[in-house]
Amino acid sequence: MSLSPLPRLAPALVNRTRINAWLERHAELPLRYLAATAGAGKTTAVASYLASRRNATAYVALKDDDSLETFRDRLARALELPYVPASFDSLLAALATLAPCEIALDEIDRATSETREELEELAVQAPAGVSFIYCARSRTALDARRFLLRGLGAILDGPALAFDPDEIARLAELQGVGYAPADVARLIEETEGWPIVVSWAIRESAESSAGLAGSYDRWRKNNARHFREFVEEELRGAGDRYHSAFRTASRGTGVAEERERLAELEERGLFVYFADGLYRPYRVARQFDLEPPAQANSGNREAPADLLVVRMFGRFEAEIGGRRIEWIRRREAQLFKYLLLKPSGSATRAELRMLFWPGTDAHLATQSIRTASSNIRKAIAAVTGYAHVDRYFNSSGDISVVLENAVIDVRRFTAHVSDGDAEREASRRHEAFAHYRAAEALYSGELLSGEYPEPWYAARAEMYRALYGGLLERIAEYHAEAGHSRHAREYADRARELGTVLGTI
Repeated sequence: MSLSPLPRLAPALVNRTRINAWLERHAELPLRYLAATAGAGKTTAVASYLASRRNATAYVALKDDDSLETFRDRLARALELPYVPASFDSLLAALATLAPCEIALDEIDRATSETREELEELAVQAPAGVSFIYCARSRTALDARRFLLRGLGAILDGPALAFDPDEIARLAELQGVGYAPADVARLIEETEGWPIVVSWAIRESAESSAGLAGSYDRWRKNNARHFREFVEEELRGAGDRYHSAFRTASRGTGVAEERERLAELEERGLFVYFADGLYRPYRVARQFDLEPPAQANSGNREAPADLLVVRMFGRFEAEIGGRRIEWIRRREAQLFKYLLLKPSGSATRAELRMLFWPGTDAHLATQSIRTASSNIRKAIAAVTGYAHVDRYFNSSGDISVVLENAVIDVRRFTAHVSDGDAEREASRRHEAFAHYRAAEALYSGELLSGEYPEPWYAARAEMYRALYGGLLERIAEYHAEAGHSRHAREYADRARELGTVLGTI
């Protein structure tokens, strides 16, 4: 029962069961803190949650020019208090009369320093039965550690707010957009589940009466300019220093200074997230070659880089901007696949000589590598033009694929399995299930199936097959625990069948 008006929500709104479950699970804590970049869906998630609650709730979005007195006045009106508390103690006393009550305070980054101090103390000294939900772009808007270390709060960040496959499928259904599981998996890989981009891409497909396949490419074609302005505006609002930092860091130099820069941007909620022990700029945001701050309004801007999208489960396919790369010779395609399976995306020339030209004269093998590299560049250039080949492939020094501009199904598959196992160990069943389902959607067939098997990928194919069998078993366990007996049997049978195949290898 909301005491104050909630933000207006989109008409086609998917119920985010995972997020609601997290908010409900931690409802007894004084503070639940949602910290993620703009467009992560914080406001929508919180408003949807509050609308479902039976106890008293209230919502207030802070503004840049709110003084402490103005904030208290707006909070009092949202809570329908008969008076505006003139002091902190008076506010605590008024809150105590409302329990049980949940209060969401949005955009707390905008609060003045004086108001932030009061927000921290409110959460620390909240009366029994009163809890707060704070939403911010920046993790450092408040000293979150003060609450986490004392067991008084819980934090939800960008990766946790990302859409999972089931949520994307339900959103597509709500908007009447047809899809296949592979389309859902691809959209997740292209967008990293960033809610603002996913929702926009699906809405674009609905408006053009198209299916989910190719939705991201259509969205980029029609809306890249608007989204770029959104990114630029957020960065400019943070200040030239952060605008320049994101522009430099997103180019991926890999040096220690860049990691420090990314960590600072992530803290500020500026299009960087933390996952798998690494700081990563959101891929969609970094595809724009942002102008230096002084030129941000010049209008002379290069088009964003298209992603190299690779499918290695099932039949191999590699495309850029929806256009398939056509290989000149089979050897170049094999070399490219080998690089894609390397953790770093790169290999030395000596390594490639030993693997692809064993027993060949060293001079001839070196020339063959040079020719193969040149043919790979030609194949990519046929799609992108020679001016953009270096965004995807580099042959100066070690031979490498630029992974930062690539979406590769096998990499995301192992990442989702790993993340699912971590969530399972932490007893977060819903979160683990979401990762396992994402991994399942990506596994559309055995690694490079249909091709002549070669020793350099045979062991990797068996590893992926075993991982797939394990995640089928864990999905079966999840369904069994949830009482979904039919689904549990189906997944258990699939795991057993795969186990039989593995046993014959």
